[in-house]
Amino acid sequence: MFDIITGLGVTGWTGIALICALLVSLAAWQNSRHAEREDERDAHERAGTASRSAPSSSTAAAPRPAAATATARTIQTPPRPDPLPASQRSAPGNGGDDNLSPYEAYRAMIDKRVQDFARSRGSLVLPIVHHEVDEYIDTDTAIEAIDLIRHAPDNAPIDIVLHTPGGIASATQQILHALKHHPGRKTAFVPYRAKSAGTMIALACDEIVMGTSAVLGPIDPQYAWMPAPILAALTEHKSADRVSDEMLILSKMAQQAVDEARRFSCDYVNDAHKQDGTCALTNDLIGGGRNHDYPILPHEAASFGLNISTAMPEAAFGICQPPPKDDPVLIVSMMNSQPERDGGAPVAPVFR
Repeated sequence: MFDIITGLGVTGWTGIALICALLVSLAAWQNSRHAEREDERDAHERAGTASRSAPSSSTAAAPRPAAATATARTIQTPPRPDPLPASQRSAPGNGGDDNLSPYEAYRAMIDKRVQDFARSRGSLVLPIVHHEVDEYIDTDTAIEAIDLIRHAPDNAPIDIVLHTPGGIASATQQILHALKHHPGRKTAFVPYRAKSAGTMIALACDEIVMGTSAVLGPIDPQYAWMPAPILAALTEHKSADRVSDEMLILSKMAQQAVDEARRFSCDYVNDAHKQDGTCALTNDLIGGGRNHDYPILPHEAASFGLNISTAMPEAAFGICQPPPKDDPVLIVSMMNSQPERDGGAPVAPVFR
């Protein structure tokens, strides 16, 4: 060890010190840029909240709340599935307004896309679109969905544009309950993916429109970041004296999560997808032996008896595009101490 230390010499150690200093500087810069983007998003969300509280005109055949055109948890983008132009990704300004930041210009484009989609469909549009690793269906998503649905006229059609990895079970159940008790037609649009809790929301609609390469997924709950059905079966493979008290408790709670998921998923799935009128579909999606990330493409979804269409409007792809990214990818994430925006990971059980 001493030979290694002395063998490097002054030049070698100086080089190592410079590399470390560079990595620390890059990490600090990355954290600073992340904080600036978060401040920008928070400012936009506050502005969106203020605008939703003001009266607004209808964009569909029936009156619709402003919440139908802007959701705080939604992240989406341009008119078509093509990326944003370089000028919009790297410089302020959009539509002739040089005062807009790239993110504000992006949000304005998405809001207009949602309004145009609602107008063309004569519906209320609820985008549930997530791109970042700390974005998922949570209580905020549930509040936005419930508020849109409870203000909707009884016969107003509701279109849900889904692009999400999943989310918290309790928030998902609230959305499912609101959808079930809305008498108007519900349509789910899945341009790219609606996994886990997103699949459950799609199943609560009368029709699921998927992109030709879009995917749904299994709906087995995850508990303590582990697949609940497997965790629940732990004691079937190991005797109680070989399992810690903590794991025994987790196993029991995972079984509760599975039982609850079987019950409410069957209750809330739309009759349009229940070919035999039983819970066979949801039971299979929970305990069918598929990995939680298993991709269910349209042809397989149709084979399950789901009411599936692949006539995806082009505008729905545009609604699900990611926001502009103006930072290069740096291999310094291990040094990034920025906490998650919502205070950490979602609480179990989750459909994620």
